[in-house]
Amino acid sequence: MRFFKTVRLFCLTLMMALAFSGIAFAGSQDFDLENGTGRTIAYIYLSPTKEANWIYQDELGPNDVLRPGESIFITFDPRDNVRYWDIKVVYDNGKEDYWVGLDLYRIFNITIRPGGTMTFEST
Repeated sequence: MRFFKTVRLFCLTLMMALAFSGIAFAGSQDFDLENGTGRTIAYIYLSPTKEANWIYQDELGPNDVLRPGESIFITFDPRDNVRYWDIKVVYDNGKEDYWVGLDLYRIFNITIRPGGTMTFEST
């Protein structure tokens, strides 16, 4: 009898762990992007890492820029359940920087730096 209670408790614990891991994977991909480059950003593009084209184009909008030290909160459609994303920024002088393979299920704050470097906060 004790054996069956132990097995039942184990199965219940396993089911709960699997359920919570699924919830964590289905979480939000929204994040803050801070401009730590020292240059004005004219355009921000986002795309799933395996995609050849930039799916989200000009996240700043047609009449906006991201000045040094400023940040923007970038949101995703809930149907975008892609785990790894690439970011491209275009500066006001036309030069570009890229960051690839970012796990946006874990990262919630990104500070981009000159030369394609970055720091981030994750869960």
